[in-house]
Amino acid sequence: MTFSYRIEKAKREYGTDGNNGIDGRRLGKILKISVCSVISVCSVFLIISPLRSVSSQSGRGQLPESKKQKPDKPGLPDPLPKIRLPENIPQKPKNKDEKESEDTIRINSDLVNVVVTISRKSATDPINLKQEDFEILEDGAPQEIANFARDADQPLKLVMLYDTSLSVAQRLNFERRASARFFERVMRQEDRAAVFSVSTDVVVLQDFTNRVPLLVDAIRQLKAQGATSLYDGIYLASEYLRNAEGRRVIVIVSDGGDTTSNKGLLEALAQAQKSDALIFAIFTGNPTPSQNLRDLAAERALEALTRETGGEVLKPKLPAGWQPNEEADEQTLKELDRAFANLAEQLRTQYVLGFFSTNEKRDGSFRKLSVRIKKPAYTARARTGYYAPKE
Repeated sequence: MTFSYRIEKAKREYGTDGNNGIDGRRLGKILKISVCSVISVCSVFLIISPLRSVSSQSGRGQLPESKKQKPDKPGLPDPLPKIRLPENIPQKPKNKDEKESEDTIRINSDLVNVVVTISRKSATDPINLKQEDFEILEDGAPQEIANFARDADQPLKLVMLYDTSLSVAQRLNFERRASARFFERVMRQEDRAAVFSVSTDVVVLQDFTNRVPLLVDAIRQLKAQGATSLYDGIYLASEYLRNAEGRRVIVIVSDGGDTTSNKGLLEALAQAQKSDALIFAIFTGNPTPSQNLRDLAAERALEALTRETGGEVLKPKLPAGWQPNEEADEQTLKELDRAFANLAEQLRTQYVLGFFSTNEKRDGSFRKLSVRIKKPAYTARARTGYYAPKE
């Protein structure tokens, strides 16, 4: 708004005096305001000009990055920036409760549990052993028993591993029937069992449950097909049992053959040992005495798995050269039923011993174990060793 325009506007708004001029007092007021406005504008311009110069030199005052035209494909910096984390990350000091909880977890993880299966000279001898009747040696050094429990005090966590490859197809129906009776004998309210099917793939047909009808329904789903990934099945079953409370047992129903596993025998065994799992096996292979007709490698694999973990291979006397007929069917079912009954009896004659090793190294090494019973009428069977905790 120009200076002359303000005067003309003042004439229209305020009128003129009797001499056709603007009232002097009003005009002076307008002129005073106008002059001040001009001075203010000039001052602002003089201040901004040097600032714009400085701003342009420092890079400020330019268009924001978001409004600049970006290239279609921005290139990555070369070389790529590296992020280095601090070597010592400060941690919040732990309070008393957290330290006590950590110590409790450490103590529990160092406790070594050994499940011992008892054999006796006479089936009529009572099994009424006490803590002082047992002795545990680790690498030859005696260990003090800290925990002692009977099988009735420890829940059973059981994985049934059924070989359903085509090599055992003929006996699968009898395995179903014998297994159903086994579940009825051995399962208690506090126990849990799961059913795995092993062929080319390993399939969990039933998760942990104490309901016998669900377990029986799962074994009815067993169907012969494919090859055998037995070692994979043992490895996965061991993983499945790893965090289970109580006695951890894997029962393999198989001829012991393996053709398609990704894991090897030693890997499967090591995983079972790390999970504190006992392995039992019910052998369903060819019972012929001729070694030329038997898979000796498969039989020895089952023997190694069971011996090292404290279990046993049970070999029912199945008819040789089995052919479907009434007499052979009856004998097959009877022998399988007897083997499962033997297994159920062994699971009912177990003790659980716990100790803290005198070897305090947490190096993850394998340590040999030996369990003895001081009374002469009894013998003990337990795993041959365990893997020490590792930092």
